[in-house]
Amino acid sequence: MQKASEFATVAEQQFAGGDLEAARLSIQKAIATRDDVAAYYILLGQIEVQSQKPVSAFNAFSLALDLEADNVQILQSIADLGLQTGRVKEAEEAADRILILAPGSPNALLVKGFIAIDEGRFDVARKAVEDILSFNAQDEGGIILSARIDALQGKPQEALAKIDAIIGLIGETSALNATRLEIYRLLRQPARMLESLSALIQKADANNEYQLDYLNLLYKVGKQDEARNAAVTLLRDPKLNRDQTVKIIDIWNEYDADPLTAAQISYFAKDGTRTAQILLTRHFLNTGRTDIAARIIAKLEKGQSPEALGLMAQIRLAEGASRTAYGIADRILEVDPRNEDALIVRSAKYIKEKRFDKAIADASIVTSDAPQNPNGYVALVNALAAKGSKIRARQVFEQGMEFLPQSRLLAMHYKELLLRWGDKPRIVSLDKEVALASPSSTKSWTIFSESCSRFGDGLCAKAAEQGLANAKNSYLVDDPPGTPRRRGLFARITPEKICATTGGICTES
Repeated sequence: MQKASEFATVAEQQFAGGDLEAARLSIQKAIATRDDVAAYYILLGQIEVQSQKPVSAFNAFSLALDLEADNVQILQSIADLGLQTGRVKEAEEAADRILILAPGSPNALLVKGFIAIDEGRFDVARKAVEDILSFNAQDEGGIILSARIDALQGKPQEALAKIDAIIGLIGETSALNATRLEIYRLLRQPARMLESLSALIQKADANNEYQLDYLNLLYKVGKQDEARNAAVTLLRDPKLNRDQTVKIIDIWNEYDADPLTAAQISYFAKDGTRTAQILLTRHFLNTGRTDIAARIIAKLEKGQSPEALGLMAQIRLAEGASRTAYGIADRILEVDPRNEDALIVRSAKYIKEKRFDKAIADASIVTSDAPQNPNGYVALVNALAAKGSKIRARQVFEQGMEFLPQSRLLAMHYKELLLRWGDKPRIVSLDKEVALASPSSTKSWTIFSESCSRFGDGLCAKAAEQGLANAKNSYLVDDPPGTPRRRGLFARITPEKICATTGGICTES
């Protein structure tokens, strides 16, 4: 249909011009008008790749493959994105199909090689390297695959020599710099890591994950002023998403109790993105800086944003202005009956009124709707404890820690209850679990060490000492447990990764 073609042409122009949002909308209109043209799904996939949405890109190329099963371009995209997103079976099937259609395809062999090293089949991976380099001894992917095999098999210096040699021949690329970065990370050489990260984030295709890596490393090596400036620059970026903003705040929680100047606070209060204003407010509320939290959320509150009003209710409650907080919460819940912050405040009101079942009901909605909010679990435990339901209160904290295993905030509240109950062994094991979920966090290991000193034994203290020593020289941002493993050209090479791929025994500490 002519209309579909017109939408697709516009999408191509918008994509070429870098307007990804508009291009996505245009090609979606083309697909809605005519859904049997593979080229439309290919373009959508390319847009999603450029937008750093690999899962959406994989889905788009999968739809294109349904229409053109022997299209090598589509198959290669499926193979690359499948590897990247953990759809390993589909990635390998696509690579196998390419090798039937185009025997010896270096890109397909590369995918097969990376799958092999992930599964610890290094002989298969080495064979892939040989086949790739037999066609082109300077093939970037083949050299990277070979270097990563060396690093994973305990030969990082040989791996580094291969990367340096190919850079000397073809120049720096993002994939080569990323591999060099991971080798430096493995060798625990932060100064060299800073060099590689600087090169990576200067590239046009740099993504915010490397900028967050860089921010974390600046803090880790004591370059606080540079780190603070880097964090503010990131937070001012309108493209920064919620998860990335949360990671910045997590880095602050690890290293920096006072990350913003008064002028920067004023900037975010006036001109910050909505995401930044909401999440910064939550951060300062959770760290007891209600004055800063109130300043940052003031503009959104004046605009009668329910989310902002709910946060203000929490701020007023924390400040002791309970009557004001209750009034704000009640007004919000009339129009937004599942507002998580207003429900937490009303739950507190019900506890004060000894209406415990209603308090439990409100807090239960929060833990169901917003399981990532530690304050929901705390509110529910407060209600249950007030009613005398000790066992259920403990179960809720355990449920929360299972969902948020790295949360020192939630663990802190749980430990207050455990201390009241005299359960010192669980305090020690809880702090150990948080530290193990955050192996690079010196703060979490320090807390565990302190618990060992107060309530533990010599074995506990030794484990904490070993974990802390490792954390001090571990230069990465810990992903939450369960995060899909990075694969392919940009995968991490860490001691944990080596352990997993070589069939070794991964010790707790």
